[in-house]
Amino acid sequence: MYLYHGSKQSFPKLRKRKANAPPGRPAEEALDAIYLTPDFLFALACAARPPGVSNIDLTERTICFENPDQFEPNETIYIYFVDPTNISEDKKIYIDPWQVAVTEDEITPDKVETYKSGDLLKYYRVIDSLDKTV
Repeated sequence: MYLYHGSKQSFPKLRKRKANAPPGRPAEEALDAIYLTPDFLFALACAARPPGVSNIDLTERTICFENPDQFEPNETIYIYFVDPTNISEDKKIYIDPWQVAVTEDEITPDKVETYKSGDLLKYYRVIDSLDKTV
């Protein structure tokens, strides 16, 4: 089993940085950390989404973009695979079932795979209404 990190950027190591959580989200979603997920499709959605707020429903597999006109289906995105057994438990903060914040300064991924943002559409249904209170 792996933990995953999705990004529009290619880099040799994942480095912690201050996350920006939308208004109304828990403070744990804005830590100075490396955010990983046990859900590959969530990592794919995080990497593929356009700039702005995205509302991702992990149960229903729906996604809504604040700026759908900026979604680039042919954009290359990166999914980083991390073996969780290589991370000390005292460096992991379990935010919810889909997010693990790691307080290590950097992590070398076990592997990296490339995808296209449009691959998201195989797994998520894009919906029109963005609830900005979420």
